[in-house]
Amino acid sequence: MSSRSSPKRNDRTLGLPLQETIFVNSSRPSVKVIGDQTFLDNVSAVLRPLNYSAAYEARSKTPHSEGSTIIVIDGAIPEALNICAQFVDDCPKILVSNNTDLTFRVECARANISTIIASPVDPNELILWLEHLGGMIGQQPASILLVDDDPLSSEVYAEMLRASGMTVKVQNDPLKIIDTLDRGFFDIIIMDLQMPNTDGIEIAKVVRQHQNYLSIPIVFLSSEENKTIQMQARRFGGDDFISKRADFDALVALVQLRVERARVMQGLIEKDGLTGLVNHKRFKERVSYEQIRFNRSKQQFCIVMIDVDHFKKVNDTWGHPIGDKVLSILARSLVGWVRQTDVVGRYGGEEFAVLMLDTTPEVVFEVINNFRIHFSKIVFDGEPTQFSMTLSAGIAGSVVGAEPEMVFAEADKALYLAKNSGRNRVEIAEIADVEAAPVSRRKRGAV
Repeated sequence: MSSRSSPKRNDRTLGLPLQETIFVNSSRPSVKVIGDQTFLDNVSAVLRPLNYSAAYEARSKTPHSEGSTIIVIDGAIPEALNICAQFVDDCPKILVSNNTDLTFRVECARANISTIIASPVDPNELILWLEHLGGMIGQQPASILLVDDDPLSSEVYAEMLRASGMTVKVQNDPLKIIDTLDRGFFDIIIMDLQMPNTDGIEIAKVVRQHQNYLSIPIVFLSSEENKTIQMQARRFGGDDFISKRADFDALVALVQLRVERARVMQGLIEKDGLTGLVNHKRFKERVSYEQIRFNRSKQQFCIVMIDVDHFKKVNDTWGHPIGDKVLSILARSLVGWVRQTDVVGRYGGEEFAVLMLDTTPEVVFEVINNFRIHFSKIVFDGEPTQFSMTLSAGIAGSVVGAEPEMVFAEADKALYLAKNSGRNRVEIAEIADVEAAPVSRRKRGAV
């Protein structure tokens, strides 16, 4: 037995067999739940509305070591910390425990436990941590914008970063940096400090003049050792320095750490407080980026507008806290339903929006219509009565030559068509290219 302290025993764990259930979702990291049947039932009630299903149940002798699985374990199990310690270090672990003692938390840190949440499990807290830890697992490769006037030097650094799985865009003309930023998503800007006709500090000032780019980290790649100049660079928009003398492994590690931190902070800034979804402003910005990408590459996208049917009745009958719960569960269920590359946002009130990439309205219809059916089967506790809800949705695909506002408007028209046609249905707005023909619409729906 390890010398590490264990959580206090709970009577319900004594003599009861431990079980291990894997919950899977085709577009999300799997979740392994370890505990007795009561614990598994409580966690299962949170996961099932998120489109997770139990793959199998068995108490295995050797814990799985997949880094793509999130572990949720009952801290009332006497050997909980020992079980956690057997998983690989980078496997995310959530311990459910009411022990708030600092010494216990240190022991949890030694067992590489990612977070501790209180028992009984609060659904919103568990979902937020699953989304955060799952996002860390499933993140896209770091996207780097490398700004350097020297083509040879910039390509050397770019290839070094690409060899580590990062995507790199090189811009050798620093005066074109805003145009480059407008055309794509970048986690971080790596910029040479000394360049002819301008320098990195001036370019950083230009970047910070744009509201959309206030939070993107700027790291200077420089051999500059003058602390005064380094401080000046930080003062005017730079975040860090990486020495050109740094070896390859140190360079990659520093960039990756900076990207991970930036993504966490950006997520906090951009998300709606109640649902944890991308907020209205950020969602519209992302659609604008995708419209630019579509105009250039013809990689199609779709916008889905979703509205909860008769939502006012929920607030009037059961109160705003229950209404908030409905919105929260819908949001988390929708995130669990679509692909990890899709973007789900809260558009306002009980209205949600989904940006679905590289797909057609016909394909999106099947996905969203199935979600409509799934959501209608979720039972909410209105205390003392239970109830279910339905939703309506409108879909619009990207249009050659259109402004993003037009695609939003057409998706919104399709949504109102669905509501005016009886609700609990999905409609597609079919739009012709704006240069070719007037807008037409084809109805599709299901009840």
